[in-house]
Amino acid sequence: MRPKLSIPAQIKDMQAAGIKFDVMSETEASRYLELHTYYFKIKAYAKNYDKYVGTDKQGQYINLDFAYLVELSELDTDLRRIVLRMATELEHFLKVKLLADCNIVDEDGYEIVEELFKMQPHLKEDIEGRTNTSTCNDLVEKYKGNWAIWNIVEVMSLSPFTELYALFYNRNSFRDIYLNMLLPVRMLRNAAAHNNCMINRLKPPYSRTVAPCYELRNELVQDVGLSIKSIDKKLIHPTINDFATLLFLYSRFVPITVREPAYCELRKLFHTRMLKNKAYFVKNQIISSNYEFTRCIVDYYVGG
Repeated sequence: MRPKLSIPAQIKDMQAAGIKFDVMSETEASRYLELHTYYFKIKAYAKNYDKYVGTDKQGQYINLDFAYLVELSELDTDLRRIVLRMATELEHFLKVKLLADCNIVDEDGYEIVEELFKMQPHLKEDIEGRTNTSTCNDLVEKYKGNWAIWNIVEVMSLSPFTELYALFYNRNSFRDIYLNMLLPVRMLRNAAAHNNCMINRLKPPYSRTVAPCYELRNELVQDVGLSIKSIDKKLIHPTINDFATLLFLYSRFVPITVREPAYCELRKLFHTRMLKNKAYFVKNQIISSNYEFTRCIVDYYVGG
């Protein structure tokens, strides 16, 4: 068990780990830790840096200044904000697609919800138990015990909605090549919504094992021009894979008039904000190469 550390002790702990305070002074760093973030969160970005091995600096970080951690943390915050916006808009238009397709098949709208409740026994209780907590209180009270596909989507979080979406397309005569892409989007959206770090571990080992969908991988090779080698190397990173999947689906389901504001934010992030302090990361090949790879994908979908 590690002891609780005061902010001065946190500074000393970072210095002992080889983190420098040249770009941002100890005083500035202390103020930043006091007002803007907390030690456990900002230290997570140090995982992007190697440590000395076999020298008198054994175990200390190589070429890491506290300012670099601050920069990564702030870029991550910007990325999460855009991801959450895009995922929310994508969720809406997936619901639009689902309900439009429901109108052209032999579905009464009620039976499929009952089947979903059988698959997820706690879902009905969870939804109908929100009468005192949900902003959808009126809907829950009105349709309690009488749920149909067109009203239940209004009170569903993304996770059960993707289950409903998959159930619908699996039990009807649609060929939906996007079903296996919903999990990556859900994982990314949840991370953004819960303010989890996204770019704190750009080198292995990763938090989970992923494999890019065939359609995404094929598009990145044929249309974006990325090599199979680079795709196989970079898209095993969960966040990069999930982000590329979000861009892929967003471009297909969200109307261009709705997409443009988010695209504008992405262009500013990747072409202006991320380059503001690019000198910080010149010596870090992991960060630099992942940025270049992801920027290529962003430029293809949103325009450079």
